[in-house]
Amino acid sequence: MFIDSININSLRVFERVYHTKSMTAAAKEMGLTQSGVSQHIKNLEQNLGQNLFDRLKHKLIPTREADVLAKSCHRHFLALERSIRQLTGQTETFRGEVRIGLPLEFGNNFILPLLTKIGRLHPEVSFHIKYGHASEMNGLLLSGDLDFAFVDSFSLDTQIELTPVWDETLALCISKEYKTHLFGKKTPPHHISTYDKLDYVDYVEGAPVLAMWFKHHLKKSFIPNVRANLMDVQGMSRIIREGLGAGVLPLHVVQRINSQYGEILDVFKGQTNALTNTISLGVVKQRTLSHTAKYCRHYCLENLST
Repeated sequence: MFIDSININSLRVFERVYHTKSMTAAAKEMGLTQSGVSQHIKNLEQNLGQNLFDRLKHKLIPTREADVLAKSCHRHFLALERSIRQLTGQTETFRGEVRIGLPLEFGNNFILPLLTKIGRLHPEVSFHIKYGHASEMNGLLLSGDLDFAFVDSFSLDTQIELTPVWDETLALCISKEYKTHLFGKKTPPHHISTYDKLDYVDYVEGAPVLAMWFKHHLKKSFIPNVRANLMDVQGMSRIIREGLGAGVLPLHVVQRINSQYGEILDVFKGQTNALTNTISLGVVKQRTLSHTAKYCRHYCLENLST
């Protein structure tokens, strides 16, 4: 058989280099020297007569041949692991680093508690967390820097498979002090003339979140007077509370602020049907995840399914 000419250890090393996209990281994970890992990959490429990685600007870029081989290696190594554990009566263990992308507020409140439970159950599992918006997660997923990521409503690359896990209501809110200053004690009507009197804050330049809210609730475009752009929910909530302008926050954040600080924010009702933002778990379709990353992904999906 042709496989008799292949060093099985080299296949295992290749699978870890493919997953980590780094010979240094693979060497550290497997307790080998970097030169030893490099020699395994070199020997495997020579035996196969195929380049498995392109070396571009100090980065390892897997070839199509590597994609095919890694998928097969991963599947069969897992099958071997399960068979050996069944034969020896050992329980299944999970180890290694899992790299996950999170939106700040949703991640802190819903995902980190789940990862904490995983970490307590499996002491050899560690996490590398990257916070950011969906646009940033898109690139990190495609480059292999993340195993999977939670992203909000955003047009991602077609290579990324999305599984909806949570729907959050997006609310246009305002500090009660700022609202009273503009409208007195009366509740202003849901009309464009009301919103035209307000200043606003949004997450990024161009105010796409505000535009989405107005399109949903007014059925027309509206150009808000934006006083500040902030990249995270915590900063947005603080500046809205201080009265610089109105802005869009997840309703669960508004409710938590009012519970913590004593009903200091009001929400504009808008139309009867609320605007929702779907949080999804994104993973590159052809990406070969480690056994541990697959487990963490499955655990999150089980506990967050809508």
